[in-house]
Amino acid sequence: TSSGTLTCSQGGYVQTLIVAGGGGSAARSGYGSGAGAGGGGVIYLSSLSLSATSYPITVGAGGSAGTSDNNGGNGGNSVFSSYTAIGGGGGGGRNKSGSNGGSGGGAGLSGNFVSPGSGTSGQGYSGGINSRNSHNYGAGGGGGAGGVGQNGTAIKGGDGGIGINNSITGSSTYYAGGGAAGYYENSGTPTQGINGSGGLGGGGSAGFNGTDGLGGGAGGGIVDNSPGKIGGSGIVIVRYTNP
Repeated sequence: TSSGTLTCSQGGYVQTLIVAGGGGSAARSGYGSGAGAGGGGVIYLSSLSLSATSYPITVGAGGSAGTSDNNGGNGGNSVFSSYTAIGGGGGGGRNKSGSNGGSGGGAGLSGNFVSPGSGTSGQGYSGGINSRNSHNYGAGGGGGAGGVGQNGTAIKGGDGGIGINNSITGSSTYYAGGGAAGYYENSGTPTQGINGSGGLGGGGSAGFNGTDGLGGGAGGGIVDNSPGKIGGSGIVIVRYTNP
């Protein structure tokens, strides 16, 4: 769950899961609504050959929270051996496109089209687009390692994309889900998007941080002038038979 070194006393084959940090979500500013962030990129290797040597490991941190009309920050990359999982893209700020990453951040609220962030091939999916309704605005949900972020609509923020399920620890767990998006409505009660499994984003009146150790994207807020939230840190898991 933190960067370090794996030292192998002899060569052999290992099973490996590499999850990057999730992106940070955008702030809720004025008529803006916080777009959901992308989950961290995920690489799974069922059989990786290692030599009798030391391997540095980098575990990506979660992306920073967006402020004012700015995008959330991208998550940090996670690295093991020759493989790099790309950090999740930050959620788009007001009138701003989502950021590219392992999975892409959702498109920010705007009366015009702004694009969602793209995911990295083989690691994650793109974010969702925004609603361009003249009165009610839903930002796009962040992409997840297992599916695209959902589009914002005139009645709710986009759901976060689903994470990817893996049982390397012996327990079935979702990693790197996308964060849900916020929503702005001229009247009535705003409706929040739903988190992607594996990413504790969205929900509540101000969004939530991503889940540490799962690479979840952060969810956008719906309270006026609330800042974005921080993405969840990643993880690197190496499983092998004790020689």
